[in-house]
Amino acid sequence: MEDGLNEGVVGDTAKLMMHRLIVRRLRRDPSLVEQAKAAHTRQAAQFVDWPFAREWRELLALPTGELVLKLISRDREMVRLRNSSPFYLVEGVHFGDYDARVRLRRAARRVAQRGSNTRTVSARGA
Repeated sequence: MEDGLNEGVVGDTAKLMMHRLIVRRLRRDPSLVEQAKAAHTRQAAQFVDWPFAREWRELLALPTGELVLKLISRDREMVRLRNSSPFYLVEGVHFGDYDARVRLRRAARRVAQRGSNTRTVSARGA
């Protein structure tokens, strides 16, 4: 299925969708931040000098309301940081079995396609 979409864009869209689900859960259970901090401590011990370790430590120190906004932000910084999210390592945070992950990826592909179509139409109209 060749649709011309950049697979990196599809992957970034899927990660944004996952973080929206994480935020939904975080709003119901604020203790998820503490669990992410514990996961981050383990992760940071393995990647001591990597910038993302410091950046995630700073993010996890934010008040929950600010953290939530960052987690679902589309800015370049968060697109990059979602690749190393400690929330993926929190026990109980999972995105289902293989079939559920395939559905998530397909949904991300549809969203990315819509975004691609919107940019194409805007570029033609300019």
